Amino acid sequence: MKKKIMLVVPSLRGGGAERVMLTLLKHLDRERFDLHLAVVSKEGPYIKDIPEDVTVHDLKSKRVRNSFLPFLRLVWSVKPDTMMSTLGHLNIFLVALKPFFPGNLKLLVREGSIASQSLQGKSKIWSFLYKTFYKKADKIVCQSVYMMEDLRKNFAIPSEKMVQIYNPVDIEAIWEKAESSANPYKTKVGTNIVAIGRLNPVKGFDRLIEAVPDLLKMKSDARLWIIGGGAGEEDLIKLRNRLGLQEHVVFAGFQDNPFVWLKHADLFVLSSYYEGLPNALLEAITIGCPVITIENAGGAGEIMQLTHQSDRVQKRFAWSEEWFVKPGPQVFKSLGDNFGLNSIIAKYSKILEE
Repeated sequence: MKKKIMLVVPSLRGGGAERVMLTLLKHLDRERFDLHLAVVSKEGPYIKDIPEDVTVHDLKSKRVRNSFLPFLRLVWSVKPDTMMSTLGHLNIFLVALKPFFPGNLKLLVREGSIASQSLQGKSKIWSFLYKTFYKKADKIVCQSVYMMEDLRKNFAIPSEKMVQIYNPVDIEAIWEKAESSANPYKTKVGTNIVAIGRLNPVKGFDRLIEAVPDLLKMKSDARLWIIGGGAGEEDLIKLRNRLGLQEHVVFAGFQDNPFVWLKHADLFVLSSYYEGLPNALLEAITIGCPVITIENAGGAGEIMQLTHQSDRVQKRFAWSEEWFVKPGPQVFKSLGDNFGLNSIIAKYSKILEE
């Protein structure tokens, strides 16, 4: 008999966590699972990527905290065997609701960030909520070993409650999209460097922009393209203009197909101060784009180590011609071995079926 599985996301506005959940929905075995997707607010560019055979439930709530009754009605109506959510605030909300769900429902939560880092500067109530509620989930999925250790050390989550599963890389789908469009850069002349992510302070785009003057000393024709949207865009534009970099730093906004940008880029840079497990880095490696990461807390270092690119983890932006050298075949083999779709889907299938 099929297991009824419900994945839960806040929206489909365009983030790495949402993309991972959609990848799972696309590739989980229909012979084993009856798949449902619950969305707090069904909006965003990823709506079109929901597989047609997945039952979608739109709670039509503007905020997670306002969806108490809609969630209860939905869960008691559908009665899933297993529910899995992603992102901390939604995870805590659902674990808090767990006593009101059917007793046989198994609740998994997928942590989307380095909790101790993401909670810095926030009210201490959030740390209390993590420590109180996370351990009440049936299982916590961590994207990296670093993330799992963070929850164990800083939030007293028992090791037996957690399982570490890397994000899946759908190599075929990424390449299909990368090949589907022409070169997006305004000029094919010069050096195009790309960075991808939401425009918030965590992504470190400020320090990346501040490093561009040194880059121009080596490559005077270089342009940095920042792909993504967010509340921090205005401040970043002011920084760019103050440094007189209008011709060399371009804000391209959110792009539904970032893969074509990676395909035609000369270098991908990850400038984040911390990351759970950066999907953009995995995607850049998949495309064959040279990558550089600035040393940070989280799973980026694990990706670089597993793909034999630890030498490309830098302490600072000391630009070098070596950074622009294409990766060798061993990088792609190790990427498939550690992040390949089949092995990651098998791991998720196992915990969803238990």
